[in-house]
Formats: sequence, structure tokens, C-alpha cells
Amino acid sequence: MSPAPVDVVREAPAPFVLLDGIAHVTRSELVGWRNFSEQPFWPALEAAAQAAALHQRWLADFGAHAFLLSLGACRWPDRPLTGRMELRARLLGQTAGAAAYDVQLSLPDSPALSLPVHIGLVPYDDTFRQDILQERYRALFRQLCVQP
Repeated sequence: MSPAPVDVVREAPAPFVLLDGIAHVTRSELVGWRNFSEQPFWPALEAAAQAAALHQRWLADFGAHAFLLSLGACRWPDRPLTGRMELRARLLGQTAGAAAYDVQLSLPDSPALSLPVHIGLVPYDDTFRQDILQERYRALFRQLCVQP
């Protein structure tokens, strides 16, 4: 008898998964969204990093661990975030161990912001265990791709 399916999004601590959904994904980009209600800008930074890292995991068929290397400069909004933000993570270039993205952050009635994001990619090992992480991120991806 197989175990009951795990709802990765609901099971994760609230600040852990900052994407609410994925609209589409191709080899060159991932477009997702996050709904904000009078929130500061920092969750948008984390959502941008998660979008780029999840795109890298998807490109690797969830067979490697992806993590944030760096965020570049970005002009922060001068007011709290409200509304549905589109996060468009566009892959600019990639090596075996790193990828560069331009993540466009767009809220309705606001100019889009461009955030440089760099993601590292390493094989699974004793610290980042494939037996735990590969299916967890695959399940997270599937759940985020379900339209509300």
C-alpha cells in the first residue's frame, strides 16, 4: 500500500514556499505569481529566488539541488506590496554549476522591477539527500502548476 500523497505547499512552514502558483514553464523561463496584501518587499525577493531555483530543478528533472548564490541590485518599492505579483524568471546563461536569471517582478498598476538572480546547482549528496528532496520538489512543482 503506497503512502497518502503529501501536500507539500500546505505542509511547509508559511514563509518557506513563497510562490502561490506557476503559470507556465519553458526551457528559457518560468512564470509564477504571488499574492500580496500590504506586505513588505522582502518576500518578493525570496519568491524571485524560489522561482529561479525551481526552474533550475525542473531543467535538471529534479535530479540536482538548486540554491541561491546571489541577488543583484533592485530598486525597492516605496510602499507595501498589494495584489498579484507576476514573477518572470528568464534564464540568461548557465554552466554546469550556476545559472544567471533576470527576474521581472510586476504588480498591477506599477512599473516592473528587474532583479538579477544567480542560482547554484550541485549534485545531491549526504547533506542534500536525493531520497528526500527530489520527490519533494517534484511534488511542489506539480502542486504549484495547478491553476486555482
